[in-house]
Amino acid sequence: MFMSFDQLPKKRTDRKSGRKGFTLIETVIAIVVIGIAVTGIIGVIMNNVQEGARPFLEIKGVELGQAMMDEILLKRWDEDTPLGGGRIPVSEANIGTEAGESGRTDFDDVDDYNGYADGVSGEPLKNELGTDISADFKGYSRSVSVDFYKPTGAPASLDTKNYKRIRVTVTTPMGENFVFTAIKTNF
Repeated sequence: MFMSFDQLPKKRTDRKSGRKGFTLIETVIAIVVIGIAVTGIIGVIMNNVQEGARPFLEIKGVELGQAMMDEILLKRWDEDTPLGGGRIPVSEANIGTEAGESGRTDFDDVDDYNGYADGVSGEPLKNELGTDISADFKGYSRSVSVDFYKPTGAPASLDTKNYKRIRVTVTTPMGENFVFTAIKTNF
């Protein structure tokens, strides 16, 4: 009933048949392969994280650009345009602010916005009422240009000065530019 130590099964010490686990070279190769795979996966994840924010930034940029364009298009075509609309002689049309128009709240026609910029140093982003909205749009800026521009297909009999092209450029924190363009006519 009792077994002596001599009768217990002996542990195999044969190197070939008793080996368990990995060799050092197998372990090193496994670490290298896993490292390369993890590096590739992390690169894809980081790219997706960066690109994932892009639509959000674009939406905010479109919001800023469209708000500015809507504000401008609600103004008269020119300083001398009658309230309610109407055509003026093109010799009276001009680009730029008139006397007494020192800021955006004074702008009353589309060309007054030519050269306007906000979100740049010294000029925070503002809404149409002049309220600072920079906290909601950190890193964004806007600029406006207005010029005379005759679009393709316009009647040949009409002078170029019957058309004003308005361009609002919004720059996102990532440096992307969105340009909104509209043409307002002397009618």
